[in-house]
Amino acid sequence: MRERMVTLASEGFACAQIMMILVLESEDKSDPDLIRTVGALNNGVRDTGNICGAFTGGACMLSYFAGQGERDEVSEPSLDAMTQELYDWFAALARARYGDVTCPAVLEGDATNKLVRCPQLVEETFSKVVELLEREGLL
Repeated sequence: MRERMVTLASEGFACAQIMMILVLESEDKSDPDLIRTVGALNNGVRDTGNICGAFTGGACMLSYFAGQGERDEVSEPSLDAMTQELYDWFAALARARYGDVTCPAVLEGDATNKLVRCPQLVEETFSKVVELLEREGLL
C-alpha cells in the first residue's frame, strides 16, 4: 500500500485524495469528480495549514461507507462516534510524533516529509478507518 501511496503522491495527489483513491480502487471504481472534490481537504484544508488531510481523508472514508448518499438513505448511527474516535486516535498520534495535528507540524518545514511522513500517516489512518468500519460491520 505504501508504494501505491508514494506513487500517487508523486503524481501530485495529496493525503485526502490518496485515501479516497485507495477506497475507490479497493472497489474497482474511479471517480475523478470525487477525487477533485476531496482535494479541497489537502494540505490542511486547501493549503491553510489546518488539520492534516490524512485525518480529513479518513473522515471522508468513514462517511463514504456510513454516510447519507441519497435522499432515501440515512447515515449509520455510529458515524459520529466513529469520526470522534478517529479524531481522538489521530490527534494523540500526531501530537505525540509531531506536536500537533496540522500539516505544518507534520511536515516541519521539510517538503521531503511529504514522501516520508505522509505515506506512513496515511497508511496508519487508512488502517484505523478500516478497523472502525469492520468493527461496525460496515466492511
